[in-house]
Amino acid sequence: MVVKPELENLAKTYGKFWCTWQVDRGDRLPLGLPAIMMSPQPVDSGMVKPDLVEKRDQKYNISTNDLKASRVEIPESEWINPVADYWKQNGKGFAIDVEPTEMKKRAPFHE
Repeated sequence: MVVKPELENLAKTYGKFWCTWQVDRGDRLPLGLPAIMMSPQPVDSGMVKPDLVEKRDQKYNISTNDLKASRVEIPESEWINPVADYWKQNGKGFAIDVEPTEMKKRAPFHE
C-alpha cells in the first residue's frame, strides 16, 4: 500500500511509470513484461468496474471510499504537459515486445 508521503510526491508528477512488480496482480517477484502505470490523478473512476473494486476491498480488508477521503487534501500537479495523455487524445498506446538478445560481457565504454 502506498503511504501518504510517497503518494503526495507521486501525485505532483502527473506522470506515468514503468512497473514490473505489480503487487495487485499477485507478483511475488519483479518478473514479466513492464506495464505502464499512471500516478493518481482526477481520472474518471469509471475505468474500473465497481464490482472489481468491491471484491478487492473485501479481499484486502480496505475501503476505497476511506482511502479517497484520506487523500482529498493531497494537491494535484500544478502543470500538465499537453501531450501527457497521448492515449486519451489518440485512442492509442504503446506496447513492449520481449525479444532475446545477446548479452555482452563488457559495456561498450569499457575497453
